[in-house]
Amino acid sequence: MKKAVSLILCILFLSMLCACDKTEKIPASTESTPDSEVSQDISYDGLSIVGTWVCEKISDDVYFIFDEYGDAYAKWGTSTVYGYYDYYEDENLYDIDVPNFLYNEYEAHFGGDVMTLKSEESSFTFKKATMPEVIIKTPDNLAIDNGIIGNWQSADNYECYEFRSDGTAVVTDLYNFSTVDCKFSCNDGVITMYYMASDTKEGSRQLEYSFTNDGKLVIAGYTYESVTAQN
Repeated sequence: MKKAVSLILCILFLSMLCACDKTEKIPASTESTPDSEVSQDISYDGLSIVGTWVCEKISDDVYFIFDEYGDAYAKWGTSTVYGYYDYYEDENLYDIDVPNFLYNEYEAHFGGDVMTLKSEESSFTFKKATMPEVIIKTPDNLAIDNGIIGNWQSADNYECYEFRSDGTAVVTDLYNFSTVDCKFSCNDGVITMYYMASDTKEGSRQLEYSFTNDGKLVIAGYTYESVTAQN
């Protein structure tokens, strides 16, 4: 089942399809697991959690990626949520934290290309998958205002923006829990952000923007300061 919810502390202009596994939501760490604490991934007949998976109960548009270093990601379209996992061998449990998707301790059962994660509250069945290539679809001509090129952060809004001279952009939340890759175009004081909500579904958002006399950038009523030198 797909449920539309808003991502807390994540990018405000995208809503995503997800299923909750716990009432209390625990922030994820964005730091890589130290080498001495790398997850000891368990395998059954050569099968393990490492890989790319989909779960229809959550959404067939969201791909879950577990790497060999203990990092975990949820990806859909051009959006990514960052998390982690660890394995407790003595208890045969995976501790998984992918915000707004999976945040609990799970028993893992493997069979063929199927993985089942079971907690005390719920059970999820995943199938092995291949992440599709996602291409952001835009109009032929993108107009770029060189004044917005750079990285911008606001004290009053969770969204942070990186605008690049090649017409690509990255929107992230203040705590780097999530990112959205975009392309952008500027016209008559409006930035149009183009992204993909899935591998096939296009999305866009228009934001009014302007500059203050002291060189700050105002986007949708929020004031942003440059946090790095412009490209």
